[in-house]
Amino acid sequence: MKISLIRAAMGSLLLGGFLHLPFAQEPTQDFVQDLGSSVVQAEGPTQAILDGLREDDDLKGDKLEREISTTIAETIKNEPDVAIRSMGPAAARPVIKGLSGSHVEITEDGAFCGDMSATSPDHAVASEVLTAHRLRVLRGPYILAHSFSAAGGVVQVERRDIPFDDSLFHGYIADYLESAQPGYATAVGVNTQVAGASLKGELSARRMGDMETPDGTLKNTDIENGSGAVGADYALGRFRFGASYRWFNSDYGIPGGFIGGHPNGVDIEMWKRDLTLRGLYVPANDARDTLDVTLRVNRYHHKEFEGKKGAVGAEFAVNQENLRLEKLLASLGPLFGIHLGTELERRWIEMGGYVFTPPTQSYAASAFAVASTSGWRGLEITFAARLGGAFFRPHESVVADKEVIEDRNFGLWAFDVEFSQRVGVGKFLTLDVFRTTRAPTIEELYNQGPHLAAYTYERGNHKLDAESGYGGELEYRAYGDYLNVRTSAYGTWFLNHLAPRATGDTNWSQLLPIYEVRGDEALLYGASASVETAAEQGFRAVTSASYVRGFYRNSKWSGHRWSGMPQIPPLKFHGELAYLWEYVRTGMHADFALPQHKVDKYEERTPGYITFGVSLEFRWELALAHYSLVFRGDNLLDADVRNHLSRLKSVMPEKGRNISVLAKVEF
Repeated sequence: MKISLIRAAMGSLLLGGFLHLPFAQEPTQDFVQDLGSSVVQAEGPTQAILDGLREDDDLKGDKLEREISTTIAETIKNEPDVAIRSMGPAAARPVIKGLSGSHVEITEDGAFCGDMSATSPDHAVASEVLTAHRLRVLRGPYILAHSFSAAGGVVQVERRDIPFDDSLFHGYIADYLESAQPGYATAVGVNTQVAGASLKGELSARRMGDMETPDGTLKNTDIENGSGAVGADYALGRFRFGASYRWFNSDYGIPGGFIGGHPNGVDIEMWKRDLTLRGLYVPANDARDTLDVTLRVNRYHHKEFEGKKGAVGAEFAVNQENLRLEKLLASLGPLFGIHLGTELERRWIEMGGYVFTPPTQSYAASAFAVASTSGWRGLEITFAARLGGAFFRPHESVVADKEVIEDRNFGLWAFDVEFSQRVGVGKFLTLDVFRTTRAPTIEELYNQGPHLAAYTYERGNHKLDAESGYGGELEYRAYGDYLNVRTSAYGTWFLNHLAPRATGDTNWSQLLPIYEVRGDEALLYGASASVETAAEQGFRAVTSASYVRGFYRNSKWSGHRWSGMPQIPPLKFHGELAYLWEYVRTGMHADFALPQHKVDKYEERTPGYITFGVSLEFRWELALAHYSLVFRGDNLLDADVRNHLSRLKSVMPEKGRNISVLAKVEF
């Protein structure tokens, strides 16, 4: 760790409080809000009010700073229905309602993230969490504005790379340190105006060592990231034009030294480049009736070295372009909150090393619509639909099996209808009914061969049909003067669920377990609940719990009528008790999970765990700047935590005792 760099960054935070910036804008603040009768009794559509209340579930401002960690997945892990799929601290990705991979899309400023984290557990999300302004788990009909997978979800990362604002000058400096993976992360961003154009610049760096666990150090889990972004926006009458360029470099390790893993682990180098062009038209008669056009060009490259910079075991190169057109209408006849849009995408992927997937070009086209309308006795209905297709064109290759070189075309359609009823002051009942679908990925169709970093021998299936299923969710929300309550229960019946499953066989030449992608009939259901007090000062309590179960029906692998789905998280509980006093917040929290014994035939069981932690926060304003200093202690008793969704759970537990510090100034 470069102590001098950390001291310099921390010093800049403290020094900034004594600098008077006459051209700085007053920073906005996110306070704990009472979402009781003062809000919910306001006049307006029930669905619009409910959407506004759901936005309070977002991680932003103080709430985001409180949860900041190493990755996006670890930052949102305490949200209802969210878990983490991981293969070390760097390669962590969110799981929503028991679904992972391509069921969960990650977007940045509304467009695709553009990495390969959905395809394999050893692939990291190419996004720095310290520079995010807001994280949101999108639910309900609005999922279909971004994805066909209505049963899964969308994690939205808001960065504001194109600065559509007119502020004269503002920015931030942030530093993060922790002990369980010794190291630091630092970020700085500035927005300003020059000659009528809004400009943005941002830089970040992260360097963290090997992960410390209750059983010792897990070697080759270090992380070194660097990222940056520049953006510009210019207004011309009712039109606004913007552009941004973001880069992300990462060098991280996947541990080894055990059966199925490389003896010296795997070192992964990855870089991503995003160019985004955006145009926005805002009519004079209603600023809500906008027309938005976004073009994102993405380049991604990924190498997996056997050991520290040894031979290249796998290499991936992806070129991707996405064009998104979206029209928003405030109202049209009986409809309101209308979103109409279309997306076009082209993707070219090549793989090298000991990966035998053919180079493949894919195309996708889709159109979507989301709108709300009022019904009988205050009932309001929001409906969404997405129609499109996906087309795969594999090319012949000397390393690929010629039998799998087959063009595939998939027609896709999904819908979601949500019925929202205000059943009392601050009380809402919603029923969500949907059809979900998903085209197989290139990897699910054409993979054939070992994947050393993932400790698997992977078999795709070029005869797969598109995934499809039907489901629903019943949700109740109540916002009062003292308590806010949210409960939900959901279920999805998959007619054809696509997932890689352990076959029980081994590729003996590589000593790797064989995983094969199959489409099976499946049932997935679960429930979640959260309760929090609504106090702005004094004591505040928050509790949440999530549970999910999954089964395959008539699985020929299990020999039974029902068999457990793999990679399903156990029952999880999170509780927090805090005290708020003006500029200080102190609290304690606990997390526990039950053992997971309901597993697939060749899947390992995991024990339960319980952890305890504390936090202390200071927030103040000085010289037109807003300061945050957050201390957090997690797993203070050094408990042995085995994440059921981790490929490393049989090797080492998760992070042990961890002390972290976040220091941030916004000016």
